Amino acid sequence: MKFIRTGKHRQDALERSIEINSLEATQRRMKRLNYLLGFVKERNPQVFPEYVNNLLAKYQSLSKELVQPNPFDLDELVSENPNLKEHLELARVVLNYYLQILQLPDAVNLEKDKVVNKNHLQSFLHLAYYNLLVLTETLDRADAITLYKKFVTHFIIDRRDPDRDTYNNLEALFAKSIEPKEEPPEWVVVRGMIGDGKYAYRNDNCLWIDAIEDLPDSELKYYVCCYGDYEGAKNLHESVVLTMEHTIAQGDSYCSRVLHDTRVDWDLTHPPKDFWDRMEPGSVD
Repeated sequence: MKFIRTGKHRQDALERSIEINSLEATQRRMKRLNYLLGFVKERNPQVFPEYVNNLLAKYQSLSKELVQPNPFDLDELVSENPNLKEHLELARVVLNYYLQILQLPDAVNLEKDKVVNKNHLQSFLHLAYYNLLVLTETLDRADAITLYKKFVTHFIIDRRDPDRDTYNNLEALFAKSIEPKEEPPEWVVVRGMIGDGKYAYRNDNCLWIDAIEDLPDSELKYYVCCYGDYEGAKNLHESVVLTMEHTIAQGDSYCSRVLHDTRVDWDLTHPPKDFWDRMEPGSVD
């Protein structure tokens, strides 16, 4: 099958304004941090108090000023997040840093706010990065990364909707992904079916990595931006397995990914680099 490119590069992709539900976005950030705290507490209780203290110190150092007015009720935000409720000062400084980056408009709507796209991306990627960074500063780095990988996987599994819509086959997913859009997405991707139950796609840009180019540790950025894709692929169907070798986060010029439908074939061989280098619209492999 011929490969097809979707999306269009936009010079202003990060600078343009986007509309978000800032209340839901903030709730998601707090729930994720609450889950991380609970996960560390359960899996490594002896280091948990030190991790909380180190997180508090990190976010205090990052929060240069108190954001006013704060449109969110902290007590309400932590009401269903017991680990944050137990560490209220940590929740307070994390929320302040998050708002400092997000830069909501003066007239906050909460359900329909316009923010700069880069600020929106940084508001959750910076939190994830610093949460992992502090974990590596609290534990041995390799142990911290292993623990974080487990956290990401379990977080996705526990949030997965058992009643979600799934795909009977990857051909249907491919067909949907190449449907014309009224406005082309800003993620430029070359796509194609390379075999029965094998959907290959190459990301030629990554707005997430572009948004956090100021953060220095590329290994941590990979785990923050990319690692969740492995378990996330199973949101499509329990039988789908993702392989991914080249990533922009790790310095490659593209991300190479294959979704394998194990209902069709359990061969998870990932194509070599020359395959991805030749993968251009109109070409046939």
